Amino acid sequence: MEECVERAIELGISEWGFSEHSHWMIQAPGEWLAMKPGDLDGYVQSVYAMQRRYNREGADPFHVRLGMEMDFVPSRLDEAERVSEEYDWDYRIGSVHHIGLWGFDNPEIVADWKRVNVEDAYELYFELIGRMVDMRFCEIVGHLDLPKIFKHLPEGGVTRYVEPLIPRIVESGVAVEINTAGRDKPIAEFFPSWEIVELLIEAGVPITLGADAHAPKHVGRHLPEAIEGLRARGLRRIVRFEKRRMIPVEI
Repeated sequence: MEECVERAIELGISEWGFSEHSHWMIQAPGEWLAMKPGDLDGYVQSVYAMQRRYNREGADPFHVRLGMEMDFVPSRLDEAERVSEEYDWDYRIGSVHHIGLWGFDNPEIVADWKRVNVEDAYELYFELIGRMVDMRFCEIVGHLDLPKIFKHLPEGGVTRYVEPLIPRIVESGVAVEINTAGRDKPIAEFFPSWEIVELLIEAGVPITLGADAHAPKHVGRHLPEAIEGLRARGLRRIVRFEKRRMIPVEI
């Protein structure tokens, strides 16, 4: 954890959060994609320790934020609600990694895409995203167009699945992240695409930034490109979060 924070400071980032995967994420026997149930309190206490060590005010402020990437799994919402209320989160990223029991973004089972109808996969995925948004499950919608990760795209593109959701996102008041990790995936573009980001900006959806860093070397990856792209599209303000409160930030 220290290495991640030190890298953020080195890059001049002033707001940086830990967002471990929730322990109710669907995992096959023997998989370790997220923390275990018994890891939760240790994770939170470790982030608190990083805050005590690194948070500072003044002319050069820096803050570590406590977050979690909470999988939206309809059969496990009671646990998500319990954990949401048990700790003093700065933000919660809501995400979908599974359609049923299928981990569609798992590179170890990418061949499964050959056995499914791509249109069906996108429709089912965005049905879950819509339910998550309507419930106000989170403060931030994570990697909105994730099913494109391995370049399996529906006829007519992804935008037609997102457009009907935008009024619901606006109504819910949640933000959408630009997840820069997509540049390092087979699709080689941000989640969501610039085409979708432009629609979100036009609708007034709050935008935040995240690098989805799974290792210190990923911290801050491609963030200058994301900021430049937002400025080029006329956006001058993004948002950050503190105690689940959205705070605008000039860019």
